[in-house]
Amino acid sequence: MLGLVLVSVSAQAENVKTFLDAAEQGSVELRISVEQRNRAAAEYRQAWTALLPSLSASAGWTHNQYNAEITLNPVTGQKAVIIPYDQFDANFRFELPLIDTGRWFRMAAAGASEEAAVLREQVMRDLVRRQVVASYYGYAAALAVRESAKKSAGVAIEQLKLMEIRAKVGTVTELDLLRAKAEAARTRQVLADTESLVATSRRTLRTLTGMEPPQTLPLPEDDTTPAAALAELESRVEQLPAVQAADKDAQASGRIATSARLAIVPLVSAQFTERLTNATGFAGQASSFNTGINLTWRLDVPTFMGMQAQAANEQVALLAGDRARLQARDQVNADWQRLQAALIKIDAAKAQVDAAQRATQVAKDRYAAGAATQVDVIQAERDVFGAEVSQIQARTELATARASLRISAALPLE
Repeated sequence: MLGLVLVSVSAQAENVKTFLDAAEQGSVELRISVEQRNRAAAEYRQAWTALLPSLSASAGWTHNQYNAEITLNPVTGQKAVIIPYDQFDANFRFELPLIDTGRWFRMAAAGASEEAAVLREQVMRDLVRRQVVASYYGYAAALAVRESAKKSAGVAIEQLKLMEIRAKVGTVTELDLLRAKAEAARTRQVLADTESLVATSRRTLRTLTGMEPPQTLPLPEDDTTPAAALAELESRVEQLPAVQAADKDAQASGRIATSARLAIVPLVSAQFTERLTNATGFAGQASSFNTGINLTWRLDVPTFMGMQAQAANEQVALLAGDRARLQARDQVNADWQRLQAALIKIDAAKAQVDAAQRATQVAKDRYAAGAATQVDVIQAERDVFGAEVSQIQARTELATARASLRISAALPLE
């Protein structure tokens, strides 16, 4: 069997949890989704604050070539300045929207978009968790394969040394010695490939989490607990963030479409304006105000074309929601089938390793008795290595498939 140290399920889970927690801070994709959620929240605040009163101010200086004044009272010398040489004006205008259906529904759409952004952040979090779990077990598998390759290379080297000794005393042929040398060289090539695999998988895990993986990592224990019924798991897709986010996007598109249809409704607003000027005119007042209610109504062809465009966008968003449900069910089905296959493969892989190890011992015994050739021994050793690699893959596939299925079915990771 593999010379690997196994840990308890709780310790293994703690190791995975450490990398999952690190990914919460170190994942670039997750940090991008957080900023996208912050942007959606800011856009929602921008939308609803547009319904608050607004203040606009303007000021200016104008130099006129000629001035214009009128004497109102010859006795007192009171004059009315119509146009001064240097005219100063300042205007302060407060405006409050009273009826603006377009803004109302755009604000509601921004609120739905913010909720969708929060859900999409959770979608990205689930995606990152899925990647971290797969990379974690992939790295563990790479380490285990490397250990198996080292053991296989060690056996090949010992076999080569034995052949060299026997060749010196003339008990084996030159062909046996050359085969032993070729097998030792082949195992070194395999070991080089496993070193590359370890380095690549280690780098992937570090990139995802921002955490330096350890030099050794145990394989997970074999959890052969049967999965829940497929129909039960598929029924949970409505709880998935991806499906809920698609529904919120459809809701936002519906409100935008309603806003476009209500573009033909007049806009009603109230205003208050204060004016400061040295061109007092006949009023003789440096400051004056006016207030009132304004109604704006506009009808044009682009408005009606916009209604059709937003209606089409609404239908696209609704269909995207249906697509998200179908994709979610397909993902649950794929992960469930993968787990079922992994449960079968785990037993078959163990039986394969046991049979290959027994066959290796039989081949060595037969070769020592002169009833088998060196080729039989070499092939038996190769079979052991291949069986061990298959068992490593089966064990990590089982752990990865179980975690992926829980994520796909909106279940918490164990």
